[in-house]
Amino acid sequence: MVRNILITAGGTSEKIDEVRVISNFSSGRLGLTVANSFLESNKIQIGKIYYLCDRNTIVPEDSRVEVVRVAGVSGLLDELTRLLTTEKIDAVIHAMAVSDYMVKQVTTVGAIRSGQEAAPLFSGGEGKISSQIEDLAILLTRTPKVIGEIKKLDRNTILVGFKLLSNVEKPVLIDTALKLLHQNQCDMVLANDLSDITEDQHVGYLLKPDGNYDCYSTKKQIAQAIVEEVGTLLAEKEAEQ
Repeated sequence: MVRNILITAGGTSEKIDEVRVISNFSSGRLGLTVANSFLESNKIQIGKIYYLCDRNTIVPEDSRVEVVRVAGVSGLLDELTRLLTTEKIDAVIHAMAVSDYMVKQVTTVGAIRSGQEAAPLFSGGEGKISSQIEDLAILLTRTPKVIGEIKKLDRNTILVGFKLLSNVEKPVLIDTALKLLHQNQCDMVLANDLSDITEDQHVGYLLKPDGNYDCYSTKKQIAQAIVEEVGTLLAEKEAEQ
């Protein structure tokens, strides 16, 4: 059976103005490796991979890949909603490092101190803020939790989540990832710690709902394991029908 996979990859960029953004250091290489592993798989016949990413993220080059560039968390949610409600998506690999905050408004420290922050210097991301301002202040607000919307949009799709922490003990990492899994109805979650990621190494723990997990040490191993597990779940679902 031909399968359609949706992959989110890289980081998100939240606009400050027309030339400035708040972003993160995610390169999107793990998402790219996962996409290529799906394309190379002998277990899953790929019809299309919808690849959602920021404009600066590296992307796979294959005729079966449809690259969908998104602008910020709101743009990501819009495209996820569109695809999950109009297309048959067999699995979502949510590898994107989604920003926890977006710009609410831009003002100055002086305006805040004087109680005038309700009258923003700048909002909406239109135009360019002057570089002559000495006490620029950016007010942030929380972004929606994207992973929590995926199963609401399509309860039948397989969902692979990702949890990245930094310099924590392994039990904390595993426990945090397991909570993410259960809270968002994920079928599996890849837990990893920034301190265990280098140019040649990427330690990751692929967790199942029962708390069991396998450990991998490179992006390639992680990607192949995800493809293998997704293929197994798809085969089980097909057998039940």
